[in-house]
Amino acid sequence: MRWLWFVGSLLSFVVVFRTTSLGLAFLCLILAFVFMLVGTLAVASGRIADRSQNAASLLGPDELRRLREARERRQSGSEAGIVGASTAALMMAAESGHAASRDAASDAGDGGDSA
Repeated sequence: MRWLWFVGSLLSFVVVFRTTSLGLAFLCLILAFVFMLVGTLAVASGRIADRSQNAASLLGPDELRRLREARERRQSGSEAGIVGASTAALMMAAESGHAASRDAASDAGDGGDSA
């Protein structure tokens, strides 16, 4: 349909070159300009509409809320994992410190008894 505007413009130019009336030529020149302008806008509008995003694919407030909650759960889960790892490292360091002090106490106790 949008290409018909250009056909109308072409027909208006044909009339301009064939007529002997100055008024008809002027009217057809204006019509040719209007048809070209409307045709160009129709083509541009069609291209924009073809490339635009489908409104059905846009997210509603419920989907946005669920996505936000899922992101917060993932972030809190990853933070808990980091805290858990550091806590585990501290517990292992404390455990090894207690084991070292127990070994030193048992070596001192054994060394005193055997001498």
